[in-house]
Amino acid sequence: MLDFGQFTITVPATWDPVKVRGIDSYVGLIALGEEDTINFDLGWYSNALDEDKKFMIQNGDFYVLDSVSSDGAANFMFYGKADTVNVENFLENKITWTTVDGRKAKIISPKRTGQGLTGIYIDSVWMAGSARDRFQMNGRNLNAENERLLLKAFETLRFKKIAK
Repeated sequence: MLDFGQFTITVPATWDPVKVRGIDSYVGLIALGEEDTINFDLGWYSNALDEDKKFMIQNGDFYVLDSVSSDGAANFMFYGKADTVNVENFLENKITWTTVDGRKAKIISPKRTGQGLTGIYIDSVWMAGSARDRFQMNGRNLNAENERLLLKAFETLRFKKIAK
């Protein structure tokens, strides 16, 4: 079990925590061996792990990303009427919802192992002043075994608010 003070998580003994310094939140890394790493962020601005969409829906029409210009502007191409398109086909990751340590949690996993995000996002861990502390932990393009182990480890997350 790794104890990060404000939360614990049970992971394989070969996974090693790596200290990093955050500016406005509690952040860290866990090395999963020689290739894979995961990161976490506990704070007001933790990333909701929303996927960068390669499409947009506008006025009932569905458009796919065609290109990005040198100035960063996205160019979209008409694909079809939105009500005829299965949006899931255009997403890289699957989203499921569960409860972890009594909190609603969004679980992200790649549709294709090794290609995408494996992560958890909790929108409200506890109140911190006038705002909510959020939590996210994720790894990108993990190998099949690390993906499986990380998804299992998410179930063991336990939070404990530390007085500051």
